[in-house]
Amino acid sequence: MKGMAKVFLFVMIWLPTVANAGDGYKITGQSGVMYFVAVDADQKDNEDVYRYAVGEACAGKAVCQVQFWVDSAPKKFPLTDAQVDSKLVQWQLNLNTGLRRWLVKCSSSNLFAKERECM
Repeated sequence: MKGMAKVFLFVMIWLPTVANAGDGYKITGQSGVMYFVAVDADQKDNEDVYRYAVGEACAGKAVCQVQFWVDSAPKKFPLTDAQVDSKLVQWQLNLNTGLRRWLVKCSSSNLFAKERECM
């Protein structure tokens, strides 16, 4: 019985971390296949936060784009020049063509260093 108690305690401690995996971002808007996401400033270097947001926004979709800003993101188009300039990351997905791409403002971030293109 002691072994069961340890396993139960481990699960109780571990589960909240998994349940809160999406914390650190907020989807602020959508326009067609495009989603706008604000990443919390303290999570801006956490690649998992971007991946969780993509998973939420693009689940079940063949074509999807997710644009990311730190702290605040637009809700809809058109974007201002300042919003375009401050965009940090963009995910592009098109299962029809095989496109899966992280675009990163490389002058501002080292995110996805091994799998990105600079914008």
